[in-house]
Amino acid sequence: MEQELFELNPNPVFIFELDSLQIVKVNQAFIKKYGYREKEALKLRLTDIQSSNGVAGGLDEMTSGYKNPEIIREDSVEHISKDGEHFYVMISSHPITFKNKRARIVFIHDVTDRVEAEQKAQKAFDELSQHVNNSPLGMIKWSSSFEIIEWSDRISEIIGYSREEVLGKTPYFFQFYSEDDLQIVENEMSAIQAGEKNKTRTDIKIYRPDGKLIDLRVHASAIRDNNDQLISTITFVEEITRQKRMRLRYQRLFENANDGIFLMKGDTFIACNQQVCNIFGCTKDEILGQTPADFSPEYQPDGNPSLEQARKVIDKALTEGPQVFPWRHQKKDGTLIDTEISLNSISLDEDGGYVQAIVRDVTKQNKDQEELRRSEELFRKLFLEAPSAMVMVDTQNKVTKVNQSFEQLFGFEKDELLGRDLDQILGSDEDAPRMTEEGLKGQELYMDIQRYNKEGEKLDLLLSIIPVYLDDKPIAGFGIYVDISDQKRYERELKRSLDEKQVLLEEIHHRVKNNLAIVSGLLQMQMLSVEEPRLTSYLQDSQLRIKSMAIVHEMLYQSEKLSQINMDSYVKKLVRVISNTLSPENKNIQVEVKCNECTLNINQAIPCALNINELITNSFEYAFKGRQKGLIEVKVIEKEGVITVEVKDDGVGLADNFDELRKTSLGISLIENLVKQLDANLDIDTGEWGTAISFSFNKADVGGSSSSGRV
Repeated sequence: MEQELFELNPNPVFIFELDSLQIVKVNQAFIKKYGYREKEALKLRLTDIQSSNGVAGGLDEMTSGYKNPEIIREDSVEHISKDGEHFYVMISSHPITFKNKRARIVFIHDVTDRVEAEQKAQKAFDELSQHVNNSPLGMIKWSSSFEIIEWSDRISEIIGYSREEVLGKTPYFFQFYSEDDLQIVENEMSAIQAGEKNKTRTDIKIYRPDGKLIDLRVHASAIRDNNDQLISTITFVEEITRQKRMRLRYQRLFENANDGIFLMKGDTFIACNQQVCNIFGCTKDEILGQTPADFSPEYQPDGNPSLEQARKVIDKALTEGPQVFPWRHQKKDGTLIDTEISLNSISLDEDGGYVQAIVRDVTKQNKDQEELRRSEELFRKLFLEAPSAMVMVDTQNKVTKVNQSFEQLFGFEKDELLGRDLDQILGSDEDAPRMTEEGLKGQELYMDIQRYNKEGEKLDLLLSIIPVYLDDKPIAGFGIYVDISDQKRYERELKRSLDEKQVLLEEIHHRVKNNLAIVSGLLQMQMLSVEEPRLTSYLQDSQLRIKSMAIVHEMLYQSEKLSQINMDSYVKKLVRVISNTLSPENKNIQVEVKCNECTLNINQAIPCALNINELITNSFEYAFKGRQKGLIEVKVIEKEGVITVEVKDDGVGLADNFDELRKTSLGISLIENLVKQLDANLDIDTGEWGTAISFSFNKADVGGSSSSGRV
């Protein structure tokens, strides 16, 4: 049975003595492969059929693997046939005993095709390495069992390991970012080894020896022999860390963009960002797979069908280049929105036909533009048709726009005004505000001015100035002119009339004062001719009352205000007159006045003055009987609109029968009537210390004549 296996084996088989290397037996397959007849073959030694090419150690190296009887050798070696043909064989030898001698039986498998394929692959790899080392790609060659057999310089730079560190290592040597990355590599290795794939491309993450995490894109190509058996695998590696980061950044920009962005294959949505969902009011799942027509009304505002129009602009984007156009979209809830669309064709694969679209919701923008247009139209109508003359100037004070009222007021045509300095056109007798590059020169925004029309006529005008600023910088100014020539004329006439009345009123007060002085003088003359003391006293009281009124009129015509009396000055002057008239020669009576700043109109000042006159006169006449000196205090105080008048003396006090006397006394009766006229409250206090009489009333601009009728 063993003899038949030896003879009938389809592969060459021979036996050689281990000590002499003499071939002692061959089979028919050996004779056919090597070209020797059996007798010729039995004269050969092992070294006669084995080439020494590439064997540095000569015979010992060639036969070292056969001399150890305990080793079963499997190796690939180069053999030579009788006619000198070189071929590669895979040998496996086993120790045996042949005719009582140590021997080896050798089984031959022709692997010439495989070896030559490996040599070609190696040569191609070596040639490719020359190019790869100068490119951004790193190259790795793996054995059929995925052990590293070649490692380029560039891959050392990318991954960080030297050639010596990785030769003979498998992919498990490297530290992958995750189990998922390792699983991807294992799946690709299995597919290549099983013959399911010859080319693969994978993206993985690994750690360099320095701990840096890098992204790699690995392109693998399997090299197989004629029997489709895997010989080796070459992988080209590029670092895509930067690209990955850029892609992640782009993805974030894509998702977080303010505008909607979507990708179409033809007219079908295949990707979109969140803003598209916000614009259309639906989810991504509801958008993807649909077409622009599904989110548009049946017809666009121009009357064209949305479906037909969408296909036209997409075709133009694919054939003619970028397209930008307005589009009316319809949200999921049926709401119509205005958008601006930008279409651009992009290449993602060999098939082409991809379009990127940017959608911007311009509904609010269109509304704002419409509102702006309406505002501009309203402003235009307001400006052009305003009844007041209006002009707009630039920062050089040059006219840029006028309305019809301005032309009519000043008599100029618009073409005569535009581009000219406003002040030079209208002329001015005084400095006027001007628009400059720094803003308005002169801060008064409302004023009366005089300007000239085209005919040279002077016009009285009310000018309103409105400077316009943008970002705190002046850009223009508006002037609004109102013709007030008639009002100014009326004002001048009224002022002239008032001036005349002022002079007349002063003259009236002056004449009243003079007339009262004449009456006072007559009374004085009458007193000189009367010997009765009682009658003289009456005449003197009347004279003082007349003087108190005369002082009022004297102060009025001397005052700038013909209706207001300064009570401080008045009371002090009145006290001097009374003191000079009534002070006895043999007594020392002092009068002190305390009056804060207050004024009264004539209709309150006269009754108040008459009352003060009566009270001081009474004190002089009755308070100091039997005494050589005395003090009279006069106070006129205003506080929160209330006038308080008090006349106080340190005399003997009122008589016990004062209540009876006040019923018949003309002076007391006069005081009480004047107090009523002022709507005042009279307060009388007396005792051994003296007498104090006071009254208070509300300050008011009382109209009408004096109180003489009531008194």
